Amino acid sequence: MKKIGTLLLLLAFQSASFSQDCLPGLKDYTTPFGTIEAGSFTFLQDQLKEVKIVGLGEDTHGTSEFTTLPTKMLQYLVENHQFNLFIIEAGFGEVAYLNDYVQGKADSLLPILNNRISTWRYRTTEFVEMMDWIRQYNKTHQRKVQLYGMEMQYVLSDLNRIKQYLAKAGQSTIDADFSKHLWQPIPDEEKGDYYIAYKKLKSLFYKNREQFIKQTGEEAFAEAYHHVEVIGQFISAIHQQSDVLKNDFRDIYMAVNVEWILQNNADDSRALIWAQNVHLGDWVSNGITDVLGHQLKKRFGESFYNIATDFGTGEFIAFPHNANEIGWKLKTFSFEKVLPHTFTACLQKLGNPNLFLDLRKMKTIPSLKAEIEKDLTIMYGAGAQEWGKQTETVPVGKAFDAIIYLDKTHKINFLR
Repeated sequence: MKKIGTLLLLLAFQSASFSQDCLPGLKDYTTPFGTIEAGSFTFLQDQLKEVKIVGLGEDTHGTSEFTTLPTKMLQYLVENHQFNLFIIEAGFGEVAYLNDYVQGKADSLLPILNNRISTWRYRTTEFVEMMDWIRQYNKTHQRKVQLYGMEMQYVLSDLNRIKQYLAKAGQSTIDADFSKHLWQPIPDEEKGDYYIAYKKLKSLFYKNREQFIKQTGEEAFAEAYHHVEVIGQFISAIHQQSDVLKNDFRDIYMAVNVEWILQNNADDSRALIWAQNVHLGDWVSNGITDVLGHQLKKRFGESFYNIATDFGTGEFIAFPHNANEIGWKLKTFSFEKVLPHTFTACLQKLGNPNLFLDLRKMKTIPSLKAEIEKDLTIMYGAGAQEWGKQTETVPVGKAFDAIIYLDKTHKINFLR
């Protein structure tokens, strides 16, 4: 009896191990591709007829290919599908300065990256190439690409934009300081000072609304006032008592800001959003509330098309998962092989060397939908921090409309 029990356990283990081998018929919904070029994205040609927003996730932040990928996808979407909005995982106020550059209102990008942008992964050669492509495109086309951030973790740049606006509106500057960010310890007294400064700002805009609009125009007023609202988002988030709740508020406000961006641009505007996979999935993953992707699915339905990314082997840069204990110093991490019997191994097998998997079309077949929406084991990357393990098991097939698999990645290249 003992031998029979051992045999049954072994068979059960083998069945579980092989459960994520390629599903029958999966190949029919894949498009292999070679290099990351704008011309490679023709597999999206028939996917976007009724789509207003494309969400492109990235499996790791500090990866060269995961910055080149949105650059080339943006190029394809702008040139072939009339997309005109690009929204990135960075501060609303900070990216306003980047938008100055891509619209030709600022001459140099490096001072903006060094002095205005708080995110290390944008001070890279790949990101500079992205910004320069948008700038060059805008020089020769009437329908410009507008660049936005959707974050509220750092709001010093929002305050600076408000001060610039008040000067144009003939209003004296304001006495306020929002130099700290969401994840810093902030004493209760200082939080109170932040709140008072925010209420004064809001009151100033309410009382002088008509005068400000007369001086600057309605569009400029709306943008300046949204900088005030972003500061209000920050105030709400810093008063939360745990990092989990701060993360929840962060995703809630990203969705609010995306909706504001769409409402304050032309009705026929179409947007590409670029952020980490965890934010763009139709799931609850970043805390205990709906993340950005789940909120956008509820608000926009099938007109929101979200794409996850996965990768096989390669390097990326991130802070260690235990950086709180050992220090906040960026390091290079590498995955040298794809673990067998994972869903990533299946994608690697079907890729040539890379792959697009059309999950939305696949899920129109009930039997395939039931299988692809199960928890699947894929490679586990990093946000700002490395996550301490090589794979994760999540319902990626349920949470996304498509997957782009890249076989080989390289660490991002910092500017010298």
